[in-house]
Amino acid sequence: MTISSLLAYGIKILVISLQHVWGTIKRPYETYRHLAEGKNISPAIPIFLLCLAYFGWTTLIHVGLKNHPLLISFNFLKLTTVSIATFGIVLYALFVVSHAFGGKGTIRNLFLPWAYSLLPTLIWFFATSLLWFLFPPPRTISLPGKSLSIVFLIFSSFLFFWKGVLYYLTLRFGMKLSFLRVIGVSAIIFPLGFLYSILMYKLGIFRIPFL
Repeated sequence: MTISSLLAYGIKILVISLQHVWGTIKRPYETYRHLAEGKNISPAIPIFLLCLAYFGWTTLIHVGLKNHPLLISFNFLKLTTVSIATFGIVLYALFVVSHAFGGKGTIRNLFLPWAYSLLPTLIWFFATSLLWFLFPPPRTISLPGKSLSIVFLIFSSFLFFWKGVLYYLTLRFGMKLSFLRVIGVSAIIFPLGFLYSILMYKLGIFRIPFL
């Protein structure tokens, strides 16, 4: 494959990915029905590259450029490795528990929908780290400070709702589950996710897990 053809392929994947991103906002039902077909998983590449960009960004603002390069590299690799492992663990857990509730999909059917469900997560983590960088703690309880907190709370609520919708559609189309069966799967997955979050916190990797 030549450089020009590789570049053309990269642009094509980027355009398709942007269309999917817009679809998750404007037409999530139709978009996720298409994503769950699992025919081509390459549109997930831009999402994962954005994840790597976030890990690099958060490492730099929290560790700092003045620290030893080995420390920066270690923190970046730690975040990246744990996040990749988390993605795989959650994907497999969704597959196994969904099958226990009569799901008929495959890992491939789940992969792309779950990858695009990282969009709200990415946006929230980017926004939080940017806020930490621009307005580092401690913050005042003045009117501007309270207003910023209210705006961020509304913003976070919207992303949480969006994440919930994408999670439901992942199981609805990826594993062909009904609404009640999604609730049954969630009754098992959510407590496991809570325990996993505590583990990540105790290990000092994530205060809030990258899910």
